[in-house]
Amino acid sequence: MKTLVLPLAGGAAALALLACAAPISAHAQIAAGAAVDANAVVGDGGRWPLIEREHWLSMHLDMARNDGTLSDEQFHRLRDQVGGVRGDESRMLGSQGGQLTADEAVALEARLDGVAAVLRESGFQRPW
Repeated sequence: MKTLVLPLAGGAAALALLACAAPISAHAQIAAGAAVDANAVVGDGGRWPLIEREHWLSMHLDMARNDGTLSDEQFHRLRDQVGGVRGDESRMLGSQGGQLTADEAVALEARLDGVAAVLRESGFQRPW
């Protein structure tokens, strides 16, 4: 029985190592100019894909408008900026076979960070 337990324990350890290695490889750096998945995480801003940043910003823009933190004018301007990023992202993805370059993704992230900066001034701290 002991000879059976040892190989099983070794197999479990190997599986645990593989499970740990997968997330590490998912955060590998992307070379400038390389094509990336639109949901991939690139840039210096953390580990949030563009779609999640857009969703978070939209949700918090609504909250800031509803609690009076943002005026209607500010809300519409910022919402249009997030919508512009979504539109540009869609056009880029459509014209490039569903891939963004790392530089394009970083530029889109920077635009979303600009919206997040206004929300930060209103008391909302971005999570990325």
